[in-house]
Amino acid sequence: MKICLKNLVPVCALIVLQACSNPDRNGRDAAASQITDTISDTTRRAQAVTADVDLNGDGKVFALSAATGGMMEVEAAGIAVNRSKDPSVKAFATRLLNDHSKANEELKRIVEEKGLQVAQRLPATLAGHLAKLNTLSDRAFDVQYLQMMINDHHNALQLFTDGSRLADTQLKAFAVKTLPLIEQHYQKALEIGKRLNITNANNGDDVLGTSPAKVEKK
Repeated sequence: MKICLKNLVPVCALIVLQACSNPDRNGRDAAASQITDTISDTTRRAQAVTADVDLNGDGKVFALSAATGGMMEVEAAGIAVNRSKDPSVKAFATRLLNDHSKANEELKRIVEEKGLQVAQRLPATLAGHLAKLNTLSDRAFDVQYLQMMINDHHNALQLFTDGSRLADTQLKAFAVKTLPLIEQHYQKALEIGKRLNITNANNGDDVLGTSPAKVEKK
């Protein structure tokens, strides 16, 4: 069954991926790299760079989107563990760090068996967003981080719901297994966000354009 790709998370458009190395692919990979520099549609980007990977377009998009999103969650959680002074935020970030690290490793094993190599680092734009998060402190940091987690997990719920309908049995099983965990993360983020009085939690975070300068301070 073909999933509806228009519902995939906004981070999909920022995916950076690497094709598995193979001497007879060098010429095609070079051309594909040029194509991906100019094509914004995630599905076509995935198909251009991974044309001989044993996954259909939907499977590629899910795998690469989930891998990039999971990497973002781990790196953001690492920042929160070090910078937040709120015990509940630190505990939440620690849980995300552990849960997403395990999920990322499992997904990596699955996709590499299929000949697809995920990116080893975040795209520059996403790395820049984390760098800005790293400049905040106290309540401003906690509010910004929780806004990000609420929005990211809200979007991840749709991505993994779509993933649970994939034709590829391994990716489908991974999505089904991980979906309840994402729901738990989302509900916990909402709970902490409510305590922090985040009134615009589902209306965007800095990644989507909200300025930290507008964060209410108490």
